[in-house]
Amino acid sequence: MSQETVIYLVNLLIGVILAGVLSQYWRLEASGQSLRLWIVAAWTLAAADLFFVGRSMLPQGMVPRFLPTITVTCGHALLLLAAQHTAERPLQKRPITLIVVSHLLLLLIMRAVPSIQGWRAVSNSLVWGALSLAAALVLWRSGHRMRELMRFPAMVMGFQAVFHASRSLLATQAVVDSSAVQSAAVQMLGDVEVSLFMVALFVGVLVAYLRQGNADLRTALDNVHQLSSMLPLCAWCNKVRDDDGYWRRIEEYLSEHKVSVTHSMCESCATKHFDEFGADRPVSK
Repeated sequence: MSQETVIYLVNLLIGVILAGVLSQYWRLEASGQSLRLWIVAAWTLAAADLFFVGRSMLPQGMVPRFLPTITVTCGHALLLLAAQHTAERPLQKRPITLIVVSHLLLLLIMRAVPSIQGWRAVSNSLVWGALSLAAALVLWRSGHRMRELMRFPAMVMGFQAVFHASRSLLATQAVVDSSAVQSAAVQMLGDVEVSLFMVALFVGVLVAYLRQGNADLRTALDNVHQLSSMLPLCAWCNKVRDDDGYWRRIEEYLSEHKVSVTHSMCESCATKHFDEFGADRPVSK
């Protein structure tokens, strides 16, 4: 078994574990569409590692050379969509799809023209780096609360963009100098970086959602504590004095503390105000 295959197997194992942990957390906590997109991206990148393993272990030609590469591009595209959804930005599905399709066409052209295949690493790094940079900027420019939660994933995506920019320069030099050794080193560097990137990114995403869940729980406990304490009510209009000293309708006060209010009528009030209607008076529920 070659060193390249071992690296691919390690990356596959790491990807499956991370995607499985994220999936289990999402299933138990029902964290919504935002985390679901991160999970789909994680499984997509794990599938890319599986294709890389198959390409290195199976007979040549059974796994097309472009298949794992374009799967990585799809994974990065999903990461950008996940970042946009997390930051509550509109999902730019059409431009992102166009980038993926364009990269696929470029890979097919390079496969058909062997003389330019040496530029594959350059084009791959440019596409992946651009998608990573876009995701980092989206997370960094989100609202203050979300930016604080997703600060580390945004930094990881930014470092990923810088890495691919450097890798594209090294790959360009390898093509210009026709250095097979340098080209192999660039490929090996990218394979090793994948595992570090996935661990840092998806662990950071999971920690961010755990922090968000903890903050929501603290807010809920604070609301329960506030509602379980003494409420200053006006003896005449039943308004509530809030923490700032303002008198507000009790419905508004309870709504701010995440308590839903519905109105009905007790039996004594129904008898008092609608007794003349007899059996047709409103009945409380």
